[in-house]
Amino acid sequence: MTSEVLQILMSPDKPYFRLSTFGYAGSIHADYPKDSDMVESFQCEQTQTNRYKLSLLKPSVKALSLSCKISIRTDHRGFLSLQYMVRNEDGQVSFVEYYCCPDEDVEE
Repeated sequence: MTSEVLQILMSPDKPYFRLSTFGYAGSIHADYPKDSDMVESFQCEQTQTNRYKLSLLKPSVKALSLSCKISIRTDHRGFLSLQYMVRNEDGQVSFVEYYCCPDEDVEE
């Protein structure tokens, strides 16, 4: 893998929610419409694009693999909040929260 960043675009207009990475072999974009089966609720008032170092997001992958739902939020500064809902064997629900600051400003 040659990409060092994950770019997240959130917008009130299409493409609504986009995950992108960039590397020597090219770039990849995954778009998620706001009415997708995977999206329970989508709220966005203004377009925002931020980049995050993948090395800082990597520790959150374990919680992602155990989660049954995830909440993704950013604030006006681009700080990312990932909240994972995890059920244990007894059906009890716990939440794991992960925060990450943006890597760099992205010009629109």
